[in-house]
Amino acid sequence: MTVIELVRHAKAHSRDRWWGKPDRDRPLTAEGTDQSRWLARDLLRSGPPVALYSSPFTRCLQTLEPLAASTGLPVLPDDALGEVTALPLLDDDAWSAPAWLGGRALGFVDRVLAEHPDDRVVACTHGDVVPALVALLVGRDGLAADQVRLKKGARFALSFKDGRCVAVDHVPAPVERTRG
Repeated sequence: MTVIELVRHAKAHSRDRWWGKPDRDRPLTAEGTDQSRWLARDLLRSGPPVALYSSPFTRCLQTLEPLAASTGLPVLPDDALGEVTALPLLDDDAWSAPAWLGGRALGFVDRVLAEHPDDRVVACTHGDVVPALVALLVGRDGLAADQVRLKKGARFALSFKDGRCVAVDHVPAPVERTRG
């Protein structure tokens, strides 16, 4: 069984306050930095992953920094986990961007399954990539899921067997569990 821990990045500075600067460079807030530390400890409870992948956006890379420091693994940036900055399609219907994001992220999943059979990896991405990918997996593999969206710092543990997703388990952000 291969498990991909699909993480939505921790809390970042708001887009409104970051106006005029490249969104790719928008960092975590102090709360987000705390979330990333809690997330690292939480992920390590199941043992160390074999690889760490991230959107190349600063807030995602920063979300995995504490886990990288704890494991000694590098964080590998992957464009397939990034947000849409420019849609390379001529069709501008509302469904085009999520479909494109889901397809691109599914390509990432296929690569991870080929490179890491029977391993556990962590991948950090964005709030628009997560539902696109999870909805695609649920539809393709006939799964039941009561949600496809994540709060910041939360994750889905996606379990794969023979190239198919067999389980989508929601794991709330560590802060949500300690407050609730």
